Amino acid sequence: MRYSLPILILVSAALLGVGTLYGMPHWGFSDGRLNASKAHAMATRGEIRILDVRAEREWRETGLAEGAVGASIHNPQGRDGFIAAALVAVDGDRDRPIATIAETGVRSTRARAWLVAAGFTEVYNIKEGMFGRYDETGVAPGWLNRGLPVVSYPN
Repeated sequence: MRYSLPILILVSAALLGVGTLYGMPHWGFSDGRLNASKAHAMATRGEIRILDVRAEREWRETGLAEGAVGASIHNPQGRDGFIAAALVAVDGDRDRPIATIAETGVRSTRARAWLVAAGFTEVYNIKEGMFGRYDETGVAPGWLNRGLPVVSYPN
């Protein structure tokens, strides 16, 4: 069976639109990954709120990614405390786009899962983290190695 190019383009565009409507991220990868440079640009434009989910001690050591709010997954009230801190960071708007960042992507992946389970609708993961990582997509240098700005904590 032969299909014409315009029909294939139309079907592809329709499928992409349906994916976006059903929660597939339109930035980064389909699993919610977002690279640090893109996240910084989006945060600078006010399009996304970055949550640094590391421990407060780590914020003091390296600073926070510029545009990020500290909301540690090591909250004394556990997951509920973390979710409450995330809600404060987005002024109670669970539909506001959020990107999580940690050291190398492990805790930010967990934090993203917690936020999605708590009803946040647009949650992304800066999986390369502050220090970078190597994974199935290759080497990702991380926020610091990309030379992206940080602010000291407490600021």
